[in-house]
Amino acid sequence: MGATLRRQVGPAQLTRVDTPVAPRIMASAAGNAPAAAPYLVVERVTKRFGSFVALDDVSLTVGRGEFVCFLGPSGCGKTTLLRAIAGLDPQDRGRIIQGGRDISALPPAARDFGIVFQSYALFPNMTVSANVGYGLVSLGRRREEVEARVRELLTLVGLADQAWKYPAQLSGGQQQRVALARAIATDPGLLLLDEPLSALDALVRAHLREEIKALQRRLGITTIMVTHDQEEALSIADRVVVMNRGRIEQVGSPDAVYRHPDTLFVAGFVGRMNTLPGVVAEGGAVRVGEVRIAADAASSMAAGSPVQVCMRPEDVLPADTRHAGTRLAATVRGIEYLGSIARAALDAQGLPLTVEVQDTALRRLQLRPGTTIEVVVPPDRVLLFPRQV
Repeated sequence: MGATLRRQVGPAQLTRVDTPVAPRIMASAAGNAPAAAPYLVVERVTKRFGSFVALDDVSLTVGRGEFVCFLGPSGCGKTTLLRAIAGLDPQDRGRIIQGGRDISALPPAARDFGIVFQSYALFPNMTVSANVGYGLVSLGRRREEVEARVRELLTLVGLADQAWKYPAQLSGGQQQRVALARAIATDPGLLLLDEPLSALDALVRAHLREEIKALQRRLGITTIMVTHDQEEALSIADRVVVMNRGRIEQVGSPDAVYRHPDTLFVAGFVGRMNTLPGVVAEGGAVRVGEVRIAADAASSMAAGSPVQVCMRPEDVLPADTRHAGTRLAATVRGIEYLGSIARAALDAQGLPLTVEVQDTALRRLQLRPGTTIEVVVPPDRVLLFPRQV
């Protein structure tokens, strides 16, 4: 068991324990300064488990100090990619370069990373202090150094008063903080997080993700987190890597991935989406059933092309707004009340649409099943993707 955990945390150069951890800040690309070389390069990586292709020719670069989330459904390859970077499931083909060093064939113990698993993997028979200092002890650090570093880290994660407790005496959120402290104890160049918050309840999860982001910013450590939670990825990441069936569908900022999806899969997976089959019409519009909808995206597509017409629920707006666009008469079929917002199912001239409105708008419009309203669809909010027929 000890040997297994020793492989999970790779050796790294320690900063002096009596000084703050030196932040790893991304080089600025401002002015005429050349862009810094990427800190992590994944180059055409393929991984198979028997006949199943878990990773299919995946390439990716991560900048120093960047926080990147791998996002996708179960079985998409996100955890396999993380484990390949760690050397826990080595790739069959391709290269992985970290900090200019080719680590493709190195065992986990020879790589420079810290890792936190979904299950935390804390030693139940060791105190919080012993768990956090385990990697340092394994590296042969002096007792005084280990104790000082452990005190520093427990203060950093807000657990200085829990040092002599055992994992079973801690809450799930506290255990996760201990796992994080242990992962960064050796000051690794790369922090890997494998769905670290999925076992926690919603409120603790939301609070802890804020803490993780703040900690990552403070230390400047390059971080990769695997998650299937879209809200988590959008709220915490500098860039999101959306994966599907062993391939990368899109890499971009949270705003770019949400507002400008590259593929129909990304459009449907990240956030909610109204998706309807349609055909490109003349004059910068699409026809969905008997309804013609103005769409800026249609102007660059050939008339008659079959498409999937996509609209975010929050982009289908009550017609009392000042937005211009296609106006549709609609009947409310049902309402899902979610506190600050409400999600209403509409029949909009034969089209099944879902809209999201603020609670204040819900009350102002007096929406309830059977209510008739008018909605407007702004043409710049309509996304179009090729459709197979």
